[in-house]
Amino acid sequence: MDNGIKHTILVALSNHRGDDLERARMAFQRFTQKEMDLPYGQSDATPREILAAYEQHRTRVDLAIQTVEAL
Repeated sequence: MDNGIKHTILVALSNHRGDDLERARMAFQRFTQKEMDLPYGQSDATPREILAAYEQHRTRVDLAIQTVEAL
């Protein structure tokens, strides 16, 4: 794979990785365990579910980054 293309893919994946997980952790850090299990905002998801979704996204993107780096 051309190094320029590889770099472009890695930059795109890094941008897609985002900082949503860190932002959610900051937003929910003072929540009690009970609050973590109550619906949050308009999403009908709990903070715990929101964090889990962001963690899954992060894991998938990190795996994609590792895969491209190995090429």
